[in-house]
Amino acid sequence: MTMKVLLVGLTLVLCIGVVEALQCKVCKYKLPLLGCFRGANETTCERREKCAIIKTSLGKVTLYYQQGCTSAMNCGRERAADAESRLTSHYSCCETDLCNEEWDEDPTD
Repeated sequence: MTMKVLLVGLTLVLCIGVVEALQCKVCKYKLPLLGCFRGANETTCERREKCAIIKTSLGKVTLYYQQGCTSAMNCGRERAADAESRLTSHYSCCETDLCNEEWDEDPTD
């Protein structure tokens, strides 16, 4: 009886783990209208990660986008490359498989 309960419990834990694994598109550099330049594929995110679209800008000019997984803590944030740079990255996230595949010019959370 105990072995049967352990087996059912283990199966349940494994199924829950598989359900949590989010599939996301990956692209190192994607230019509007031109598409992906490096790393076009798919990946499985870690726990507590979401699919992301990261828009990198210099001032108000968008330079490129990135696709991939990011920590949920980054979602909705804008980060500067460093204190002296005008280069910023804005993180927009989503939570369904391959939800970061396509987006408008100005993605939002």
